[in-house]
Amino acid sequence: MDLHTFLDRHNLKPENIDGPECLRQLLEKMEQGLAGEGNIPMIPSYLSLNTRPVAGQPCCVVDAGGTNLRVAKAVFDEQGKCRLSDFFQTAMPGTKGELSFDQFYGTLADYVRDSGCTERVGLCFSYNVLQDRTLDGILHSWCKEVRVPDAPGKPVGASLRRAVGEGCRSVNVLNDSTAALLGAHGCDPEITVGLIMGTGINICYSEQCDRIPKVEKDLRQDSMIISTEIGEFDGFPKSTFDRMVIDASNEPEMAHAEKQCAGAYLGDLISFAWQAAAKEGLIDKFFAQPVTLPQISDYLAGKCSEIPEDAAAKEIAKTMIHRAAKIAAVLTAGPVIRSCAPGQTCTMVIEGSQFRKLTFFGALFRQELSKLLMPSRIAFAIKEVENSCLIGAAIAAFAEPM
Repeated sequence: MDLHTFLDRHNLKPENIDGPECLRQLLEKMEQGLAGEGNIPMIPSYLSLNTRPVAGQPCCVVDAGGTNLRVAKAVFDEQGKCRLSDFFQTAMPGTKGELSFDQFYGTLADYVRDSGCTERVGLCFSYNVLQDRTLDGILHSWCKEVRVPDAPGKPVGASLRRAVGEGCRSVNVLNDSTAALLGAHGCDPEITVGLIMGTGINICYSEQCDRIPKVEKDLRQDSMIISTEIGEFDGFPKSTFDRMVIDASNEPEMAHAEKQCAGAYLGDLISFAWQAAAKEGLIDKFFAQPVTLPQISDYLAGKCSEIPEDAAAKEIAKTMIHRAAKIAAVLTAGPVIRSCAPGQTCTMVIEGSQFRKLTFFGALFRQELSKLLMPSRIAFAIKEVENSCLIGAAIAAFAEPM
């Protein structure tokens, strides 16, 4: 069997994904999600892009990401510029072994207290939380392989506030993509869409409240940020190795699109493909052993590597990265089309190492997104804003319930 037969047989070629048709289905699912139906949550953040912090008042910011937990103290000056200090980073609790509810929130509370600023907390939480207008929310489910089994079904902000104890006035919760957008928009008002492309994938944008049937009718704001949880989309064809990764995950019924393209899973997807190709004699037997996504990226970039030169192995990996970039582009095109009119340019912020560091991914993502947006006559610009998630969490710490 030759390489192209291998790619076809395992459904790995990006051209096997009908981008416009998948985008059409995605837009339908997004509309359903705004009405409280379907499997894409389209979670209202109850935060406006116009939220402004209070100058001179410090707060604690917590970024609970897919891989790392980051904590810092934040304060804004009179011009709205955020200064971060007392920065601390560690592995996300629950990723190195199962924790109980009390252990998880107790660990977060220890870090908040260590910041020396417990009165106001902005908690950027990279998981599926059903937000409410109090700026708290119920954890619906974990993803990215976090193991705290008794946490879903309970409020995130209130749980951390209780764990921090006396002196904690508020814990305002927001999603990572919402935080990225809020922080970036605070630095550059042209930015209206926020993307996370790292361990996981999520996208947010600002939606008119009268186009969100499931929210209360008495909201004081005209618009709010929607955290799409777009990785829950289940409209892409599955490869052999998608199914392997999905079946091996903690919650195989959840987040299929995320598991087909995001950094937490793409290394395993390529590794499984290499192992199958090595078993079939298409590539060197070295590839029968597992490798990580950073190793794959370095190998494709031509950096010093223990992985042997093998043109077919490189072609498999690049093809799968292209496929992941096309999936991510479809997921991005939906929110862009919802938030921009024909003839406009959508300016977006992207956070995450997959977009910045994975060889070939960024260029292929831009290429595929351009093709998808061309019929709508929407252009796009991508900006990066340093520490946008932490800045966004700090802005959210000063938000008042809608």
